[in-house]
Amino acid sequence: MAASSAAGKTIVVTGGAGGLGKAIASAFLDAGANVAIFDVHEGRLKETAAEWEKYGDKFITAQTDITDETAVATFFTNAAAKFGRIDMLINNAGIMDKFDAAGTLPLDLWNKVLGVNLTGAYLCTKAAVNAFESQSPSGGTIINISSVAGVRGFAAGAAYTVSKHGLLGLMKNTATFYGPKGINSIAFLMGGMDTNIVDVFATGFNQEGMARTQSVAPGFDPAKQLIRLSDVAKYCIFFSDPAVAETSNGAIIDINKNWPTV
Repeated sequence: MAASSAAGKTIVVTGGAGGLGKAIASAFLDAGANVAIFDVHEGRLKETAAEWEKYGDKFITAQTDITDETAVATFFTNAAAKFGRIDMLINNAGIMDKFDAAGTLPLDLWNKVLGVNLTGAYLCTKAAVNAFESQSPSGGTIINISSVAGVRGFAAGAAYTVSKHGLLGLMKNTATFYGPKGINSIAFLMGGMDTNIVDVFATGFNQEGMARTQSVAPGFDPAKQLIRLSDVAKYCIFFSDPAVAETSNGAIIDINKNWPTV
């Protein structure tokens, strides 16, 4: 059996201690890669580190605020120092809004969602491209976990929608500017998944906004359309081959089981 394209590579995964991020990071470890994850949740990080003890020194974890530029830059520096280089960034960290449109959306929630989903992705992209350019051989790949809300106006509330639209813009700009330097950027347009992104709903959500969203994009059946996290991880490993990533530089990859259909 041929060796995985991920074997020996170093992968950074944001929000890597739970949900999709953890599934991706675990798959890379199984494929023989080095993995560096950070997350804001201390408890999840401790649980994940305990589960990964079998991988020895193939991983590092850190409690890091993705909106703190200094902390993010330090994490990337530490990851590169431990493993020698960084080959891929998975911009996975994200939080949901509460389905508020602009008129009812609290400013603090707007700032929080944009901070994690977009500013955080920018800070990690900045740190990654600087690492990719400075290492030898240079180059690397960035995968941005976006959403159907990145191309639809009403698949979520205003904050989440804007953040995911913005993430696609960041991806395209990065792909165009850095592609000639061997740095490729791709986005996944995700459908429904069973992840911890909906933790924000624990304190309630906008019922009218949720109902309007469901009326605009009806027909979601979790039994048929829910995306398995393990399948998303397979896409990430596939694109860890730089030659493959180059062919899709600047592309938006649909991973949503054709939902919504319009």
